[in-house]
Amino acid sequence: MGPGDAPAWHAMRRSLGPEWLVDDFEPLVREYLEHATIQGLPHVVLIARFVAHPETPVGFAEVSLRDYAEGCEHGPVGYLEGWFVREEARGRGVGAGLVVAAEDWARSKGCREFASDAELDNTLSLLAHERLGFEAVADIRCFRKPLG
Repeated sequence: MGPGDAPAWHAMRRSLGPEWLVDDFEPLVREYLEHATIQGLPHVVLIARFVAHPETPVGFAEVSLRDYAEGCEHGPVGYLEGWFVREEARGRGVGAGLVVAAEDWARSKGCREFASDAELDNTLSLLAHERLGFEAVADIRCFRKPLG
């Protein structure tokens, strides 16, 4: 991802839902472009385009290096933090291509395992992960409790 891709990355990121919204996206982009990190973790942001229309990004993958991921035995672990393909580009291998490139990046950083997650009710994402060879290692329910 280059500086000119930031608006498209931001728009696609927002499509993932409210948890992907950040108050100030510009510092996040600056951190990534200057340090290859997001919130202090090493990252790569991959942008997909069709050769016939290279000016229009159609998908992205955000991948980090984590010390640990659920079900993994060896760190560091390449972690698919976010993955999105525009609807008009789905079913054409874009998502798979992004994951292959993400796995290659993780391997280049010394990773022996690659991990991801998906909400239990996001059947599209669950199926996509399974089709690409991911295996489910845990089903968890996360809780929160506000402290007054």
